[in-house]
Amino acid sequence: MKHSDYSLIPTFVAIVEERNYSKAAKRLGISQSAVSQGVTRLRDIFKDNLFIRGSHGVEPTPYALDIYPALANSVESIAHMLPEQRYFEPAKCQRQFTIAALSVFSFTLFPQLAKRLFEQAPLASIKTEPLFGQDMAGLLRSHQCDLLIEAESNRYPHLRSQRIMQDRLVVVCRAQHPRFSSSQLNLEQYLREQHVIHSQPDQKTGYLGDMGISGLAERNIAWQASGIMDMLPLIGQSDCIGILPENLAKQHCANFGLKPLDADFLPKEILVSMYWHPSRTNDPAHLWLREQCVLSGKQ
Repeated sequence: MKHSDYSLIPTFVAIVEERNYSKAAKRLGISQSAVSQGVTRLRDIFKDNLFIRGSHGVEPTPYALDIYPALANSVESIAHMLPEQRYFEPAKCQRQFTIAALSVFSFTLFPQLAKRLFEQAPLASIKTEPLFGQDMAGLLRSHQCDLLIEAESNRYPHLRSQRIMQDRLVVVCRAQHPRFSSSQLNLEQYLREQHVIHSQPDQKTGYLGDMGISGLAERNIAWQASGIMDMLPLIGQSDCIGILPENLAKQHCANFGLKPLDADFLPKEILVSMYWHPSRTNDPAHLWLREQCVLSGKQ
């Protein structure tokens, strides 16, 4: 690549993120013909089509998606060296941040995050999105979403991550359950009961179904709830049992007449991380948001 070709990198990044030549041109402040000419040159440089036209714009090729993170990161890094980007003042920030997360964090992590946001950045706002049914890596890559927060896994190898909190899982039942007078529960007892789970329309096993916890596939599922808080009254008014994060159970069991049971077959801890696209790593506002998430997770 010649030095003169480096100016085409922002064009490449804009097309990947906008999926449309005219939108990319508008974002860059250049003509659509200049974008098209840039694509022709980029194809010659990388020996790949890079973009394939579709009914609603263009789609990046697999190779374009492979090289996008490094190129986007370089564009972002250069932008953040400019004087106006170098210093971030939370009190003046009017940005809306979007976070995709499980509903449980609305009761554990987000209240503390909201408190910090309202105090430090009163002009900013946060929008939360459901975790399920979306291409999260794609939304993070296109900057439609800022952060993904969920239990640690190997599902996002191309994203950056940082651990922000930990929890553990407990089984909960109604306080006067006829078969659980002690606080201990083994797998055999667990599987004899009917279960309430937290799931989404495209799931049959619930959110915990792919976490490798022994025996979950054999459960007799009596009720699939769309939200984790919806599980509590259902368990409180029946002999069904369910699995909840311990921090949530501590906050709300008494309010719904429930009690926690210590299950030896559940993981000793659940680690929670935030994930983001590498291109956002040096963004001062994004860095500030991540710092607030870390601090909120410690409280």
